[in-house]
Amino acid sequence: MQEKVQAQPLESRPLGGPDLDGSKQESSNSESSVSSWNSKSTLALVATFAVGVFVYFNALGSFPLFNPDEALYAEPAREMLKNGDWLTTHLNYIVRYTKPPLVIWAQAALMSVLGVSEFAARSFGAACGVFLVVLTQAFVTRYVNLRAGIVAGFSLMTAPLFFGTARECITDIPLSLFLGGAIMAFYAAFREGGNKLLATIGYILIALAVMTKGPVAIVLPVAILGFYYLTTGSLKQAWQRFFPIVGALIVAVLALPWFILEIAATKGEYFQEFFIRENFQRFTSEVDSHKAPIWYHVAAVMGGFLPFSLFLPQAAVDTVQVLKDRLKEPVSSAKTIFAKVLAVPTALNQLEPTQSLQYFALLWLCITVAFFSVSVSKLLPYTLPAFPAAAILFALEIERAIKKPARWRLLAPVSIIAVACVIGYFIMPFVLSKVRNLTEGVLPLAQTAWAAMAVAMTLAAVSVWINKRQIAVAIVIASQTLLCVLLAIPLTLKLSQLWEGPLPEMARYVGKVSEPAFVFDMRKPGVPFYADRQMSQAWTWATLTSELSRINRAYVITRSRNKGPLLEMPGYTVIKEEGLYLLLRFDNPFPPKEPYTPSPGIHSMQR
Repeated sequence: MQEKVQAQPLESRPLGGPDLDGSKQESSNSESSVSSWNSKSTLALVATFAVGVFVYFNALGSFPLFNPDEALYAEPAREMLKNGDWLTTHLNYIVRYTKPPLVIWAQAALMSVLGVSEFAARSFGAACGVFLVVLTQAFVTRYVNLRAGIVAGFSLMTAPLFFGTARECITDIPLSLFLGGAIMAFYAAFREGGNKLLATIGYILIALAVMTKGPVAIVLPVAILGFYYLTTGSLKQAWQRFFPIVGALIVAVLALPWFILEIAATKGEYFQEFFIRENFQRFTSEVDSHKAPIWYHVAAVMGGFLPFSLFLPQAAVDTVQVLKDRLKEPVSSAKTIFAKVLAVPTALNQLEPTQSLQYFALLWLCITVAFFSVSVSKLLPYTLPAFPAAAILFALEIERAIKKPARWRLLAPVSIIAVACVIGYFIMPFVLSKVRNLTEGVLPLAQTAWAAMAVAMTLAAVSVWINKRQIAVAIVIASQTLLCVLLAIPLTLKLSQLWEGPLPEMARYVGKVSEPAFVFDMRKPGVPFYADRQMSQAWTWATLTSELSRINRAYVITRSRNKGPLLEMPGYTVIKEEGLYLLLRFDNPFPPKEPYTPSPGIHSMQR
């Protein structure tokens, strides 16, 4: 193991000095210059953990499941706990093939301890979010400094898309934790002179990621780490330090058994549905109406990482400039194209440690976004595994902005944020007036938040102008954290009231009756979660009419917009109408003589 060169103390080390500025120094390999961990680092990590727990767990169980996304995982977890089948996942008591079961296992285990509830369903995702924030802060603290670590941790914690998803019971935050943790573990293993324990942890995290979402957990780390070490001339050394043959065995031992058992239990159907449809077809064609333009995930990063994403373009430009400066002389002096190509890894191998981290983070961000951008099927949370890289780049950019003489580097983005908040305050009433069925109280809540952010960002801009840059950064981070607590959480409660409203109460009502119950003209897999029973799913009028014609009495949960057409038909009685939803009882005026037999597929909610 090579000897590690310890960095100067944080107080005297020139943070963001020559290596952050891009100027050339004497070469040093990427294993040098790591920060000594001290009591301040530990205290900061504990404080971030405490804030993260408060931000992510506050009022976590105070609103119903959001349909369909959350219910697609919470309901299978409830059914797993109820029916005792921990091998195959079910949705509405029908086999569900779409994802491996690790997140559902975790949710079911928490439900067994905490009871079946929204809080239990969401706790695993929230905990994963907290741990990824803490891990990112520790990583940046180790390889940059404490200030940068805190900035990275809090920017990730309060990024809107990351914050919102961490408070949902879906797979994307756990996947981001396992993937991000693995990538950071391998990077650290190399920097720490080939630490085998860190590399082993990396392989274990990849296995957990595979058990969370499948093959993407192997593709992304291999692409990011492989390209980084190939272009920095360290691929052979990385191969030796990461012992990939043994690592592949570790992943296989941990992940393959369940896949083998599931494929055998479903007689091959799981292979067809998950590997072919959910992975290959979802990547190469439109699945479940999730098609989006090629720039979709770039927009997701820029919007989901606001306001910190406004710093990413200049961070990317700085990284590219550093690479150009490093490559200019060796490439230009090479005589042949082959020699120029060979000069690239040799030159990049001489990057200063912080430059190398900056390059690594940019690759991580760009490769992740590019991978999901070329996929035909796209969803916002797919971008989340790139967010730790964005947090690292933001933290490094803040270090440059604090250390460089020119104030514009920090003043320009902060001023843009301040102006945007002022404009947002005045146009908010017009924008929200276009939203149908807007819940009362959203407008004053949003305007208050925008006004507070406008004031905070203006103070931050003034602080930069008078050269109090660290204070400006603290204001930006603190105001974003308060925004999450004071706006985002109450707004979530109000949106839940609008979108889900009385559905849990209606579902519990039909859960107490013995007659068939239908969900009509909407995708709401959360209804069986609250009903604690199997529901029938009718997507069309023809299906609903056909099924009800063979039933003496049934119950129907549907949208209020269907009230008129339904009441025009004989047999319907309104039991409850509230918000967007309607609960009816159907008494057949022409009672059938034969017992009711449900049609094939009537219980499937897999649309």
